[in-house]
Amino acid sequence: MKRWLARIALCLPLTAAMPVHALEAGAPAPTLSAPDRAHRDVTLAQFKGKVVYVDFWASWCAPCREAMPALDTLYQRYRERGLVVLGVNVDTDRLPAQRMLEHYQPTFPVLFDPQGKWPEAFGLKDMPSGYLIDAQGVIRFVKRGYRPQDLLSLETTIKAALGEPQ
Repeated sequence: MKRWLARIALCLPLTAAMPVHALEAGAPAPTLSAPDRAHRDVTLAQFKGKVVYVDFWASWCAPCREAMPALDTLYQRYRERGLVVLGVNVDTDRLPAQRMLEHYQPTFPVLFDPQGKWPEAFGLKDMPSGYLIDAQGVIRFVKRGYRPQDLLSLETTIKAALGEPQ
């Protein structure tokens, strides 16, 4: 009985740290900052007026590795029209993330959040997860997980957010 109670006592702080709910479409994007690859502090507010796709990823996540080149292609295709893809790495150790970046060499900005402030603020539930934020700072689309066949719907949503015809 004492062991059972001890286990419950150990788990309580973990459940208290979990987000009450995940952010969904229509919610304002949280105001956050994190360091980029050059250790410069970058805030989400810096991109106000642009359409931002925030992609949460980790080096241990196989679908994240699959998604990175596809997201970089979307970024290169639409960045001149106002799209920012912002990769947020959630590894607690930066070295595996750096190795993954060296391998895939994405051209979009990447931030590092080993403390998990961004996933907590967004109420992250799955890896990878993406949030499309419009120019006014409102979440317009939430993508949990990664399947290559979903890229077309993501691209259509990006084009709509940029004000382009579908």
